[in-house]
Amino acid sequence: MHETSIVNSIINTLEQEFEPKKIDQMIGIYIKVGKLSNIEPRLLHNAFTANYPCGSKFHHVKLHIESTEIKIQCESCNHITQIENYNFRCEKCEEPSKNLIQGEEMLIHKVEFDD
Repeated sequence: MHETSIVNSIINTLEQEFEPKKIDQMIGIYIKVGKLSNIEPRLLHNAFTANYPCGSKFHHVKLHIESTEIKIQCESCNHITQIENYNFRCEKCEEPSKNLIQGEEMLIHKVEFDD
């Protein structure tokens, strides 16, 4: 389950970015996961809960996961299309496109603190 290593990477990133006092005030981590990222949000959430149970350093932090849609930008007409059913064609000119602009990402979007 590679979600466990992803959760560990998220935590390592946060520990590098914030001092321990700020981490103690952290109450929420907001993650964006693209539909083509090969990350299952439910498994990511389960890995977070399993790795940081009650009594651990991040037990008071809630993980929020947003799944992002797949979008392409047409090379012919520059139109941005949200992809449905993995049909990578521009909705305006019907040209096929492999210019993916959203859908593969996994990023920390926001961190919330109880100040």
